[in-house]
Amino acid sequence: MKSLIENLPNFSFSKPSWTYLNNITLADPEFNISRPVDPPLGADVYSLILLEGICRLNDNIPITQNTRLGWILIGNVKTLQCNLIINDLKEIQKFWEMEDISEESTLALDDQQCIDYYKSATIRREDGRYEVRLPLDPDFSDKLGESKSKAIAQFKSLENIFKKHENIKNQYQSFINEYRALGHMIAATGKPTQGRRHCVLTHHCVRADDTIMNSKFRVVFNASCKTSWGNSLNDVMKCGPNLQEDLQSLIIKYRQYQFAFTADIEKMSRQIWIHPDDQQLLRIVWRDSPSEPIKDYQLTTVTYGMKAAPFLAMMTLKQLACDE
Repeated sequence: MKSLIENLPNFSFSKPSWTYLNNITLADPEFNISRPVDPPLGADVYSLILLEGICRLNDNIPITQNTRLGWILIGNVKTLQCNLIINDLKEIQKFWEMEDISEESTLALDDQQCIDYYKSATIRREDGRYEVRLPLDPDFSDKLGESKSKAIAQFKSLENIFKKHENIKNQYQSFINEYRALGHMIAATGKPTQGRRHCVLTHHCVRADDTIMNSKFRVVFNASCKTSWGNSLNDVMKCGPNLQEDLQSLIIKYRQYQFAFTADIEKMSRQIWIHPDDQQLLRIVWRDSPSEPIKDYQLTTVTYGMKAAPFLAMMTLKQLACDE
């Protein structure tokens, strides 16, 4: 290849209304937009990505071919012909820029603020665990209404399910007992500080198979439940940027080394502690028996029902890698 084309197609054009493309996944859904090409593939690689499946309608419509990357379009595109003066140095630069795996990413202002707030507010405790703050809107207290009455009503509805299904009650009780034993849930303490208020979350169980009563389930703390003012905790919480790498980047990194390791972090979110002030926004109600009074508890660790939980977990994992 003597030279590398800069953009394909040469110019952007409106996407034709070909209905036969509606039910297939294209490798490049925005094929009509002019942009730099992806890394070029040789003929030896091209033959390896082809899959069974080809569609030819007529000579005026591109052929669609199924590949491991998705369906590709093959056909003519009207181009503009012009004479170019080729600079060898610039051509070489195009090749290395195309093959370079860029680590730069452009973050939105809110996402960058979440990262900056995390770095300034997060501490590492003496036991080695991290304590984080929730990325909340500055005026979140003015948006959260009363939430305890709805949480109590939801809990009493849950107790009615316990009366009918002993197995669900036992599994739920075991989950709560483990939460308390690990210190991830403690009796609620303190009163709202100036300018802050409590938020009581509802909770329920989700079974792996609703048709099988004995199937495994997980308890969900619902941070999306609306308060009396129409907003939920998730409504006043920033999501943070998505710090998980895409599959393509992971595969490329895997292929850069001779050996690769994979691991799983047990209860990943629950390894991260929440600042005591923010725990007041993660309250729940519970009692072990209907004969007991309903008590307030507060969750002490990152809860996976929160909108910011994935960001806090991944950010802490990256911080741990930097610190260690």
